[in-house]
Parts: sequence; structure tokens; C-alpha cells
Amino acid sequence: MNDRTEILDTLDLELLRTLEAVWLERNVARSALRLGVSQPLVSQRLTRLRLLLQDQLFVRAPGGVAPTELTQVIAPTIHRALTELRETLQRTQLFNPATAERQFVLHLSDSAELAFLPGLHRHLREHAPGIRLKCVRLGAEALPSALEHQSVHVAIGVFPPLGSEYQRAHLVTQDHLLVMGCSHPFSDREVTLSDLPELDFLMVGDFSDVETLMAELGLTGRIRQRVGHYLAVPMLLSGGTLAAWLPRSLVQPLSLFGDYRAFSLPQVQQVFSVHAIRLRRSERDPGLNWLWQTLVSEIQAGVKSLGTDLGQSTD
Repeated sequence: MNDRTEILDTLDLELLRTLEAVWLERNVARSALRLGVSQPLVSQRLTRLRLLLQDQLFVRAPGGVAPTELTQVIAPTIHRALTELRETLQRTQLFNPATAERQFVLHLSDSAELAFLPGLHRHLREHAPGIRLKCVRLGAEALPSALEHQSVHVAIGVFPPLGSEYQRAHLVTQDHLLVMGCSHPFSDREVTLSDLPELDFLMVGDFSDVETLMAELGLTGRIRQRVGHYLAVPMLLSGGTLAAWLPRSLVQPLSLFGDYRAFSLPQVQQVFSVHAIRLRRSERDPGLNWLWQTLVSEIQAGVKSLGTDLGQSTD
């Protein structure tokens, strides 16, 4: 068998970046998007790598490809080396948001998109017109790996305690308000705790705190409809007889779609905190550092101006 170290002189950076991308994405098409090249070019580079390393490197798998044993050994080392190289190069350059052209990836729920993105978009349009944001939603198990591999730069949401390698910033502490359309039979009164058993409820997403609240109040049987996202909420509440528990920060954006009434029932509420998290080492990148500071300051200022922050972190 040939000594694989002999091929170092024939390996170029693009081949290594391609192997890294396919290892991270587990899909050739997504790897091409990540690299900003065509899918055939990714396939050509993989063919060259296979010939050089005398290994398949990746085999077909459901949804894409899976790494071979050799790839599982060499890919993490290649990824670490390329990450260190990128971070070293980034530390040597200045970042000017007014002239920079760069895409940042955020992990947000659809409720966070509705509450925070409009203000961020206005700020970027005025101060950083070349900056693009891409929003994704990942499962709790996938998020740490995405932050580690920098396929997500900042995550915003409600998170459990994480390791010391992550930095956390408190954005807002809030509760849930009971919201209904203005045509709802109960909208012309001040809804109280005793009225809740007479209401029909709309549940959005899968939030354990709201599910627990409904169970503790004995209202689980009053849930008439469930939806996966907040996009459907305005239509379902307006002109109907449903009520929903919504985060306080969503009530103002919801008003853009119609007329609604919101009620605070503090005797049955528990507050929760929304945080931004990032990998600590990302502060070495001037662009990511600017992104972090901008997100935190703009969101904090936005919720303060709307009066939707109930206080400090509940952590």
C-alpha cells in the first residue's frame, strides 16, 4: 500500500475544503451550496480525492452520503486545521460592517423571527447593507455541533445550561399572554382565571411550559387545535372562537395582521428568559464579534422600547 503522506504535495486547499464540506453536510448538493460551487465540481473533486487516497471516502446513505472509516479518521483533523487557518486569517483583517459583504447564519424559532428580525433588518439596511442573514431551525441535539462547526454562528432561544465553551447573553425575560381576536365572545370583558375553562385553545409548537400550564389548570381537554408554527395564528384567532398563549414579545407583531386582545394572568404564569449563545472562540473573528454585539444590543433595545422585558434573566 502506498504511503498516504506522499500525496500531500498533490493535495490543494480546495480538495480539503470539499472533503470537509461533504463530511459536515453529509450531502453533495448541500456541500456545493456551502462551498458556493456547482454540484458537478464537488463530485469531480471527490473523484480526485478518491484516486489520491485510494478510498471511497463516502458511500450512499439515506438522505445523502456517509463517511467511510478512513474519512471518519482524517476529516475531523482536516476540519480543525482549516478552522484554525480561517480564524487566524480572520484575526488579521479588519471588519467594516458598512462595506463588508458576508452571510451569517442564525438559529431562531419562528416566534423569534417574528419578534426580532424586523428590527434587525432595519438596522442592517441602514448600517450594514452588504450583510445577509440566513435563519435556520435545528433540533436541540444538532445545535451544539452546528455551533462547533460554525454552520450556525449565533443561536437565539430558550436553552438549558451549556458548557463553558459557550457564551450566553440575556436578551429578554417575558411571560405568555392570553390572546384572542376582537370578535371573540370574551374579548369585551376582562378575562379572569375563572373564565379559562370556558375557552377553546389553540396550541402552537411544542413548548413544555405551555403544555404544563394547561395541564396544571386542567385545560388540556380544551385544546381544540394544534399548529406547528406561528404563521397560522393570526388567521385562526381573527374571526374565530380560539384563544392562545403567546409570548409577550409576539403581541405587537401580531397586531400588524389584525385586531386582537391580550390578557395577562400573572397568577398562573411563569416567566422565561430568551438568550443568545455562541461559541466563545468565535470572538476571535472580528465579523462574528460585530454580529454578536449587534444582535444583543439591537434586540435588547427593541424589547426595551416595546416594554416587553419583564426583568433580568431567570437563570
